[in-house]
Amino acid sequence: MFTTRSPEPDASLRRVQRDAAIICLALAALAVVMMRGRPEGALGVLAGGALMAVSYAAIKGGVDAALGRNREGSGQASRPLPRAASSAAAWAAFRFIARYGVIAVLAWAILVPFHAHPLGVFAGVTAPVLAIGIEAIRLVHRRR
Repeated sequence: MFTTRSPEPDASLRRVQRDAAIICLALAALAVVMMRGRPEGALGVLAGGALMAVSYAAIKGGVDAALGRNREGSGQASRPLPRAASSAAAWAAFRFIARYGVIAVLAWAILVPFHAHPLGVFAGVTAPVLAIGIEAIRLVHRRR
């Protein structure tokens, strides 16, 4: 899961991002071997990994925006929002929802017009899940 923003300050999230990218590349290489040199599976894996990177960026952007707004408005929750703040919150909510529309269109494009191998896409989409599992195991072993 590659990002174009500044590096993630949380070391655990940096490791998950790095591990997801490594797993995705390893799965793509494995797909080439399993499909005897044909690239469809590997391209599906890479497309699934890219789809998850876009999804991660959408979720992270929404959470960061919500946390930023929450910090700005702390202590003022009982008062109604000014008109400008209310429209800014509505715009942020629209952008958050629209990101999922973009993800849906990308998923459709990957599978239908580009004919990516569905199992390859599934493998690419699961790479971040595997990376999160690896990080969870790391954290458990560190606490022992």
